[in-house]
Amino acid sequence: MPDFSTIIQTPEIRAIVQEGFLERAFHDALFPGMIFRQEAVAMPWPQGVGDTYIASAPGLIAPNGKPLAPGVDPVPVSYALEQWEAQLHNYASTIDVNMQTSVQAIVDLLMRNTHQLGLQAAQTLNRLVRNRLYNAAESGRTVANGAGVASTSLRVMRLNGFTRARNPSTTGASKVRFSTVSATNPLAITIGASTSASVVGYTPDTPGDEIGPGVLTLAAAATWSNRDAVVAMDASEVTYVGGGSSVDAIATTDLPRLQDIRNALYKLRRNNIPVHPDGTYHAHLGPVSETALMADAELQRMNQGTGPSNYMYAEFALGSPFLGVTWVRNNEAPTRLTVYPGDGTTFAEEDAFAPELYATGATTGAEVHRILFTGFGGIMEYFQDPMMYLTDAGITGKIGDLAVSNNGIDVSSDRVKLIIRAPQNRLQDTVAVSWRFVGDWPQRTDAATGTNARYKRQSVLLHGYDG
Repeated sequence: MPDFSTIIQTPEIRAIVQEGFLERAFHDALFPGMIFRQEAVAMPWPQGVGDTYIASAPGLIAPNGKPLAPGVDPVPVSYALEQWEAQLHNYASTIDVNMQTSVQAIVDLLMRNTHQLGLQAAQTLNRLVRNRLYNAAESGRTVANGAGVASTSLRVMRLNGFTRARNPSTTGASKVRFSTVSATNPLAITIGASTSASVVGYTPDTPGDEIGPGVLTLAAAATWSNRDAVVAMDASEVTYVGGGSSVDAIATTDLPRLQDIRNALYKLRRNNIPVHPDGTYHAHLGPVSETALMADAELQRMNQGTGPSNYMYAEFALGSPFLGVTWVRNNEAPTRLTVYPGDGTTFAEEDAFAPELYATGATTGAEVHRILFTGFGGIMEYFQDPMMYLTDAGITGKIGDLAVSNNGIDVSSDRVKLIIRAPQNRLQDTVAVSWRFVGDWPQRTDAATGTNARYKRQSVLLHGYDG
């Protein structure tokens, strides 16, 4: 005889209904700290400006210490300008709760589903910010995906940093904004050790994607080998432990040292990158990076004679501030375990992290770990409150701020709205629970001052690990 139980016929739901003796509670899952999003400066979206917001910044006027000749007026000068933009996007997720099932189940499914959606919202937005930070920090750096002989089609592992250019002195090109590459707005690149080329177009593997794999169209034919480094003229400055020009230079023995940390920091300082309001730069490092750095001989010599009561050994953590840096232990630092889909080699739009996680592009290569250094003002969070969308028609349900607690720790989902929709089906017993965020996280450029790098307020250090 068919089973006409009122409880939804899915294994997951059936499993949490009384079968024998089932504990009347869910236990919270392990959950990382949501730290990357704290780097973004929150800014409400101005009303009445459309869905695209363009910000501008001037460059500096070069100093002129030459005295004027008698009776000669100074010559008028100008300065460079640049722009970057943000665009409103919707981020959301939803889950349905059958209230008849919720009543019959031992646990309150409505509350549990709301809790789980809150965790998803926090982790989703945190990873969106993480990806923007690392993508900017390694913008304009990739490798060839396959060899080419006298070809104008260069297939690369990532398009990140190669689809837009800014040519203030080129006729027909944008003077201030990074616009799509073209014959009149080319991007100069280097392939391999010394082959110069210009990108005048691109074709992404996924239409509309400017981060993942694709093909760069070159202005003139060139020749290259598989996995040759491809570097844009405005590529971000990256520190490779042990030297090199691409992710393939990293080996398992390339452990970070204090000297490597100083090499990464001077790239921020020489570009006059401001520190955060707490007076320091921030460094995000995962457990592997922290472990590897603690093995540095120079760091160990600094602590000789201090004994196990020293903070670094007692807490197994770098002191803060140290080298003018606040060290942030971050379990969401990019690794195979924290970048979807979790195989370390596949790029997915659901988690658009551009840099490769393994040298040579395969899991047989060294796993690459990254320490990210940030200065103030590199990323902003422009947001729009969905409550602005309400009209006199009202709503069928409730809308409120989303906040949850996991393992006794509050998980912040600021500026995220929780929507509990009243039942809309004919039997009025299915409630939809959703979260929604409307906004964007633009990365500001600083191409008009300092080095050629487009993005300067992040600096990343790449290393291996032999543990």
